[in-house]
Amino acid sequence: MPDIAAPRRRPSFERIGRWVGGVALAASIAFIGERLWRLDWSTLQPHASWSFAGAMLGAALLFAAADRALALGWTALVDPERVHPPRAMARIYARGVLMKYLPGSVFQYVSRQVEGAKTGIEHKLLAKSVAIEVGLHLVSSMSVAAACLAFDRWPVTAVMAALIVIGASLSMRRPLLTALAFQIIAFGAFAAAAALIGAAVLPAGATLAHFAALFLLAWLAGFVVPVAPGGIGVREAALLALAGTSLPAAALMAATLALRASSIAGDLGYGLVTLGRRDRG
Repeated sequence: MPDIAAPRRRPSFERIGRWVGGVALAASIAFIGERLWRLDWSTLQPHASWSFAGAMLGAALLFAAADRALALGWTALVDPERVHPPRAMARIYARGVLMKYLPGSVFQYVSRQVEGAKTGIEHKLLAKSVAIEVGLHLVSSMSVAAACLAFDRWPVTAVMAALIVIGASLSMRRPLLTALAFQIIAFGAFAAAAALIGAAVLPAGATLAHFAALFLLAWLAGFVVPVAPGGIGVREAALLALAGTSLPAAALMAATLALRASSIAGDLGYGLVTLGRRDRG
């Protein structure tokens, strides 16, 4: 009996992760609440404009395009020989995009594991693709963030370097490198969305590439913290904290909230449109 009961007393990594994630989420929500409490809401009114609405729409389209690129990258990992119909693979990924907003942030992977197995993909390969994808998320997001920071001083060099890496990775036609290329494209779309929102709401002196880099770092914080669905709360708190006092409070809050709204709209749009194509087929 003691031998049976002993493992139950040991805290699992999963349980620790949930507790840490819960604490981080609670702290993030408290931090955002404190910023909102101190904010003079009348200062947000000047940002309500048609150009701001247009920027949010453009950002949502960029987030949807990023989802498409991430889907292609995942497909390259789990179906490098293109055995399964591309539309079926896109639907599997799209369903996972919608599921990531459920509490726990793991249902997008569970959904892909279940749906992929139904399609005939081995469970082991699906699980391996998740580990690789997570690693590529870390590498790609940090790489694009670094490229954004370099863009301030060497814009042509930064863009050319990114294009060379993407082109070379795709030309080699290896699953891992193909997935890397599509992830760099996806995070480039994330950065472009942040820059687009920033151009509409941040003051003229703000560096859009720097703001895009901060957004990618904030996205990474929301990604690595468990529990928060889609990184909600954690990403926003991280962006507010990283920007600090370098940007006006009202403009920064408007940009932060707009990026969240646009990312949700982009995810929903991509997921529903992709799944809807099956119904018409």
